[in-house]
Amino acid sequence: MKLDQKTIRLAVAIAASILVIFLSIAMKSSLPPPRDMFGYRVPDTTHWRMLAIIASGAAGFGLGWFISPQGRPFRLFVFALLAIGLFLVVYLDNGAVGWGLTPIASVAAFAIGLGYWLRSVVTRLTEMPTTFGSAQWADNDHLINNDVIGTDGIRLGHRHEDGAKLPLRYKGDRHILTCAPNRSGKGTTAIVPNLLTYPGSVIVIDPKGENAMMTAARREDMGQDVHVVDPWGITVSAGLSVSRFNPLDLLVPGDIDLAENAMLLADAIIIPSENGNSFWDEEAKGKIQGIIGHVATHEDEAGNRHLGRVRDLLLLDGDDMQTLHELMLQSPYHFIKSAGARALQQDDKLRANITATVQSQTHFLDSPRIRESLSVSDFRFEELKSKPMTVYLVLPSDRLNAFGRWLRLLIQLAITVNARNIEVQPEHPVLFVLDELPALGRLSMIEQAFGLMAGYGIQLWGVVQDLSQLKRIYGDGWETFISNAGLVQYFGSRDRMTADYFSALCGQTTVWNVSSAISRAIGSTSGKSASHSETTTSSDTTAAAMRKLAYPDELMRLPRGKQLLFIDNLNPIQSYRTPWFMDENLRDLGRNLRT
Repeated sequence: MKLDQKTIRLAVAIAASILVIFLSIAMKSSLPPPRDMFGYRVPDTTHWRMLAIIASGAAGFGLGWFISPQGRPFRLFVFALLAIGLFLVVYLDNGAVGWGLTPIASVAAFAIGLGYWLRSVVTRLTEMPTTFGSAQWADNDHLINNDVIGTDGIRLGHRHEDGAKLPLRYKGDRHILTCAPNRSGKGTTAIVPNLLTYPGSVIVIDPKGENAMMTAARREDMGQDVHVVDPWGITVSAGLSVSRFNPLDLLVPGDIDLAENAMLLADAIIIPSENGNSFWDEEAKGKIQGIIGHVATHEDEAGNRHLGRVRDLLLLDGDDMQTLHELMLQSPYHFIKSAGARALQQDDKLRANITATVQSQTHFLDSPRIRESLSVSDFRFEELKSKPMTVYLVLPSDRLNAFGRWLRLLIQLAITVNARNIEVQPEHPVLFVLDELPALGRLSMIEQAFGLMAGYGIQLWGVVQDLSQLKRIYGDGWETFISNAGLVQYFGSRDRMTADYFSALCGQTTVWNVSSAISRAIGSTSGKSASHSETTTSSDTTAAAMRKLAYPDELMRLPRGKQLLFIDNLNPIQSYRTPWFMDENLRDLGRNLRT
């Protein structure tokens, strides 16, 4: 039998009150004998009066608890004892007592038997029909039975019951999608609480650097290796050291996957054009793949194996570029030789157009900060599975458009190397927190990972402002992010398409529609025998009708601090979220930047 927190607090308060009363009685005993209002001595009955007050309070509290939902198991136990006692008396006593209790026991048995079947009949008559739908909000019993209320897993907020907060958690290994508009508190109520508590490895896109400043120290205290990849040094003011990562370290000469790894880098750098003409995109990928392979393998490039050098080679003029292509033609690696051969076979105009396409997609490599950040590796993404590690990728929001390819590149590599290492299954999946997911552009690896990589020891958590962003980036395939997510969080949105979608996701329910009609008929005749008549009739009609569980306009007005949760195969959940700095269990774990 489990007592809720409210009951425990009340019991503690009563016990404290009793203690105070007894202390008062003890102190009173040292005072002169009591007298009445006329000055006569009277017996001291203070303890009896206090005892009566205490007993009355305890009796009221106990009776209230006994008839409350929390007391149901105890009530059943008491009734069972009474029934057993009554049966034993009737069975063992052949005298007046036994015969006197027999009618009572018979009536009780009859009532129990009849009530068993009447209960099912009444329940069937009173329960709502499901003619037009059976959607319903999840209640606490539903969540307890499905292991959503607890303390382990991804933190989802809480629900209320009798003044107590019931913590909600997601324990599945499927991916997560959060739909939260700008300034809705997704960082303080969703991302940061999990960074403060999630025991597994994490890689997080941190547009403002605030997540790192608030949680990096806590992650280190949890025994994690923490790396803040921050080309602009936003987090240095918080005392955090900056790490670097060189993607070309993935390319090892002689590795059978060398060509594939070079193509992965090229695919992350080249963002597909929106006009649907894939020729220039594919040729650009082929060219930069070959040059990346050349930089990673040619002996003359030792000491310069980084993407900054790749950018330098792409800017060579005509004769020097010709020399580079001829040098690539001598490579022992087929994909490098193929890239050089294709370039030499192309006419000058076509070759110039392809080169211009590659150059336009690698402007971000001209930034000295990006070049420095990509020059050497202070860690390896493969280590995310083998040891506790947290990686923050910090890119200011105002630079997302210009330098989003840098994020694409690192996220693509991190997912790839951890998905390949499928034989290593950490105790907790590597959590990829992809804040501002649409800013990465269409990234095929993320699209595939949402559909295929659940259970690979990695768990993706995509964060978008509204579903229109996903649709704009991923076209007809945008719904794969929802259909393959084990958990979808919705914080409300003013976007109509998003509100319509989540309204449909909540489903439809059946309600009773009661309509009343009143009709009045008036008749009259004139003449010598004039008459007048008036008739009023009314009718009530009750019929089942359809209603959406949540209308779009209701979702567009969702109060701040409230959210909807959609967990696979469960009823939709209404719940609440609290900023981490207002949570008594979290406020001391992180660094509050607001103070």
